[in-house]
Amino acid sequence: MIHELYRKAGELHGHYCPGLAIGVRAAAIANERLGIKEKNKGLYCIAESGACYLDGIQHVFGTTIGNGGLKVMERGKSAFNFFDRDNGRAIRLLFLGTPDGLSREESIEYILTAPEEKVFSATKPHIEAPEYVFQRQNSAICALCGEECREGYMVQSEEGLICPDCAESRSGT
Repeated sequence: MIHELYRKAGELHGHYCPGLAIGVRAAAIANERLGIKEKNKGLYCIAESGACYLDGIQHVFGTTIGNGGLKVMERGKSAFNFFDRDNGRAIRLLFLGTPDGLSREESIEYILTAPEEKVFSATKPHIEAPEYVFQRQNSAICALCGEECREGYMVQSEEGLICPDCAESRSGT
C-alpha cells in the first residue's frame, strides 16, 4: 500500500526521492492516527518547511495550497502538523532522519517501511489550525496599474483602490 502511494505521488512530483517518501509516510501515518477514511475539506496541514515532502502530503492527505488545506510556515524543520477540523483530532510528526550510511534507495525504503517511531516523533501540535471558513472575495481593478486584484488585498488611496504592488512602489519598499 505505502509503495503504491509513493509511486503515485512520484507521478505528481516528477521524480522519486527521500523527501517525497517523508511526505507520503507522514501523511499515511496521519491518516491512520486521525482516523481519516476519505479526503475532506476539514483536513488541514501546516508544514514547518517547504520541500519535496509537500507533494507527498498533497497526494496522500489531500490538502493542497490551492484548496486552502496546506500551509507552509517556514521554521526549517521537517515537521508536519496534521488536523482534522471536523473531529478535533491533530498530530505533529517530526522526521527523525535515517541511519548513516544508507544509499538513496535504502533511505527511501527505510522511510517508507521502518517502524513509525524510528522515522517520526509524534506529539500534539503546538500550532493551531485555523477554522475552516470559505470566503469568496470580490475583485476590483487597481486604479493605477489596471490589474485585477482581490479586494481584501487592496489599499485605499487618493486615486481609489490600489493593489499591493502599486502600494509598495508608492511607499518605496
